[in-house]
Amino acid sequence: LMLLLLLCSTCVAQQRFFIKDTKTKISKPNFVIFLVDDLGYGDLGFTGHPTTNTPRLNEISRLGMRLTSWYSGYPVCTSSRTAIMTGRQPARVGMPGVINSLSVAGLPLNETTLAQKLKEAGYKSLAIGKWHLGQTPKYLPTARGFDSFLGLPYSVDDGIGYASSCSSDDSVSPKYATQVNLGPEIPLPLIKQNSTSSLIIQQPVDVVPMSSMYLNEVTTFVNTSMESSQQPPLFLYIAFPHVHTTTPNIAGLQYSGCKFQNSTRRGKFGDALAEVDAFAGAVYDLFKAHNLLSNTLFLFLSDNGPSLRWGASAGSMGIFTGRAALYSDTGKGSTWEGGIRMPAFAVWEGTIPPASMSTEIVSSMDIFPTLLSLAGLQLPSDRIIDGRDFSGIVLNNSASLHNFLPFYNEPDIKNPSYRIFAARLGKYKLHWITSPGLGGGIFPNVTRPAQETTHNPPLVFDVEQDPSEAYPLNGHSKEIVAAIQQAEMLKKNYEDNLYPRSINMTFGYAYALCCGVGCPPPCNSNTSCHCPHPVPLPQP
Repeated sequence: LMLLLLLCSTCVAQQRFFIKDTKTKISKPNFVIFLVDDLGYGDLGFTGHPTTNTPRLNEISRLGMRLTSWYSGYPVCTSSRTAIMTGRQPARVGMPGVINSLSVAGLPLNETTLAQKLKEAGYKSLAIGKWHLGQTPKYLPTARGFDSFLGLPYSVDDGIGYASSCSSDDSVSPKYATQVNLGPEIPLPLIKQNSTSSLIIQQPVDVVPMSSMYLNEVTTFVNTSMESSQQPPLFLYIAFPHVHTTTPNIAGLQYSGCKFQNSTRRGKFGDALAEVDAFAGAVYDLFKAHNLLSNTLFLFLSDNGPSLRWGASAGSMGIFTGRAALYSDTGKGSTWEGGIRMPAFAVWEGTIPPASMSTEIVSSMDIFPTLLSLAGLQLPSDRIIDGRDFSGIVLNNSASLHNFLPFYNEPDIKNPSYRIFAARLGKYKLHWITSPGLGGGIFPNVTRPAQETTHNPPLVFDVEQDPSEAYPLNGHSKEIVAAIQQAEMLKKNYEDNLYPRSINMTFGYAYALCCGVGCPPPCNSNTSCHCPHPVPLPQP
């Protein structure tokens, strides 16, 4: 009897991780990551925004577990994605906060990506949307483990796109409705890659139909994969270019498809977010139609906080305002909660309990070890992985494996960071250095220089009771003194085991994507990168 009970309990444990498909074969779970660009904690219906209507995300979040203490791996774009793809602190990898459209380098080639590891387990993968880990061919997604890619090499404001009119009686040709010259930024290229080709299919890209193109690509990818006799496990990395602000030639610094324009009470930002909501819902429905929900983990998160310097064109931090700061911009670019604490949820039908919530600490770096664990893969043994497997949190409501989670930052986003600005230690948040977000202080004075302040002893907040970081705790109480001493020791240990690196920080027009790689002379503000036909990129 005891033997039978043991065998049955083993079967149940296995089913938590490996769900049977319709062909009764044990299969690895599919993974779908929804990553929204510059979305704040306060932007969604399920996090309490009073006018935002995100019905599909609200619905899907209720089917799983909301993760209310999810932290970005870094407060700006490139490094936050580095953390997701490698499971490592960006400072350990040597990536700057942002690489732009003229960068020669990208994510170091000796770094192992999540897609590369999942390929070892037979996963078929697709990357959609914003990449931002290197633009030249050897750094683009298919050279870093993905089977295919449709999207942008960097942010929508690192290149100049245009928004065509949705009016049928518009007499202006939509293809060149907005004249774009090279100038300080490259016309925004749309790239399509698979195992046999790598193309710039539009330059400049029309951003209005872009999300529809992405959804069509996802639909084709999933349908084709399910028609295969092998039916491989799937990995979809859907990194929305929304809701990052655009270049000034696009009205309101936001865009959306024709169906979503003027559809919300929150203006152009709300329209863009409505498109994200509908997209996520359509992908969920696609997996449901293929009877894949019981074997698919969906993760939803943002890369970093909202870029507050752009006012109503950007997002909302919600409750994470950093009230103790002496400036109003505590969003993107800062290590106040508003810059790094993200809206997030995990959904897996039949495995993660619905309508549940966890306040345990999770980092974007944790995606790498968690997905590898669920896929039955070992972590790389030749490098330090800073992320921790959070499957115990979502499957068994276990405690976080982060006893100390440091947050690196560098206000000059063109450079890598080697300094710990802040950290979580249980319920406490400690700040050794504070600085404003990318706006440099008080909106709308977006040119005000960033002000760094060093705190010795560090500022300490109980962010379980005080998530707005309004009330610094008395540094003389025994409990706080003990917490500071413990944090200082852990911080030193962390710093002693992190060896600073830096990618090649060379920039130039020779590395730009301009109907190919490199911008031919004269390559100045009078040069236009208009590609009337798809242009192949060289093999890496």
